[in-house]
Amino acid sequence: MTDHSHVKTNKREIMLMGYAGLTAALLVGIGEFALQFNLEGGYEAADYAFFGRVPIERLTFGHFLAVLSAPLYVAGYWHFFKMLEPAGRRLAGLVFILGAYSFIIGTAWISQRIFLGLTVHEIQAGADLSSLLAAFSERNEPFVNVLRVSMLLISLIWIYLILFTGRTHYPRWMGVFSPFALLASIFALYFAIPAFGVYILPIAMNATHFILFALSLRAASKL
Repeated sequence: MTDHSHVKTNKREIMLMGYAGLTAALLVGIGEFALQFNLEGGYEAADYAFFGRVPIERLTFGHFLAVLSAPLYVAGYWHFFKMLEPAGRRLAGLVFILGAYSFIIGTAWISQRIFLGLTVHEIQAGADLSSLLAAFSERNEPFVNVLRVSMLLISLIWIYLILFTGRTHYPRWMGVFSPFALLASIFALYFAIPAFGVYILPIAMNATHFILFALSLRAASKL
């Protein structure tokens, strides 16, 4: 009876943390969309001109929503840890550490985006702030690269634990849906079908994790 109760409690906690991650992906996604989306795209431009086409009110809304919601990703990665744990506690724990750390760094990255946007607005209004924008960029962009590298490392562990050991709480086909594979697919979609990709690229990391958490919660519901 005690063991059965423990399993039920554990499942409830796993589901709760999974929903926290799903909420993070949704709310940060909405915030990042508000911060960056415009129909003309150009998100890859070094001058961040796309920010100048985003109203300051929307920049501000997106900034606060994304920054306040991003820490929920830490809970979401605990969910992944528990789902991967049966295949190896150490590697599953490494997924949690990499994920939690990278999203803390990612929160620092997204919290600075509004300052890039506001600077672009000032430049387009005639202020000579190009050197300041470059200085902001040099100190902001490295953070998102930490997140991207972490997704690659997490994906390698993800594929190994799910596809090759077969001992996680996931069906083997979940190994195909690694974070890096989903992220790469979204970037490919942006360049292959810009008319559609323009809507999803600004929230690529969040769209990736929304899919992951949704699939993961489906698997967790069957525990």
